[in-house]
Amino acid sequence: MSIEAVGEYDIDVWDAELDGRDALDIIDWAAGEYGDDLAMSSSFGADSAVLLHLATRVQPDIKVIAVDTGFLFPETRRFREELTRRLNLNLIVVTPKVPTEVFLAEHGKMWRSSPDSCCAMNKREPFDRAKRELGIRCWLTGIRREQSSTRRDARTVQRDHLGLLKVCPIVAWTAKDIHYYLLENDLPYHPLRAEGYLSIGCHPEEGFCTARVRPGEDPRSGRWAGFDKTECGLHVHEQGGGI
Repeated sequence: MSIEAVGEYDIDVWDAELDGRDALDIIDWAAGEYGDDLAMSSSFGADSAVLLHLATRVQPDIKVIAVDTGFLFPETRRFREELTRRLNLNLIVVTPKVPTEVFLAEHGKMWRSSPDSCCAMNKREPFDRAKRELGIRCWLTGIRREQSSTRRDARTVQRDHLGLLKVCPIVAWTAKDIHYYLLENDLPYHPLRAEGYLSIGCHPEEGFCTARVRPGEDPRSGRWAGFDKTECGLHVHEQGGGI
């Protein structure tokens, strides 16, 4: 698939051309355009196996950037290890500059007092640093419009706050699409999904950052429950579309 763009980052043209395309076609386009300068992010969350499987079907050695904040569920680390072995992932785990013990000694339970600052230090900084150090120009992410009201208008092609291209191959997928893809390809959900965790992030203590979701609630309603916060900051709104 070839898309003629009027410049290096003609976001509107690319988004119009790619929106609604098959996820594999979108990934194939990104791989063809960016090659080794393409990476993907993965939280190894509830249904992360889908995009990992799709991306490695197109580019088996794609760089997979995973942030280990120091506060992940043990189940998330085991899930990450399982999928890395199974899909032979080219996994790059990045960590915050400030080790967990030092962070706790200096800032205490910052996730209670300032969750945005906590995410900035433990999640956004290491992810941005990884993108810069790896020299990537484009990255794939598995966000979906159905996940929450804040992602409802997410575009297939966006620009992140560093100016890199950000591509969302499964942005239009529904929970049913995810479920059947996992079944058809014998892929697992995150083990905590069966316990009511539909969006899985940090777990510094019970009830903070990640909580169980009640029936009928959107999948991300359990994130930062009680705070006016819906995103960690990896998917902020930027020029040319974003979320």
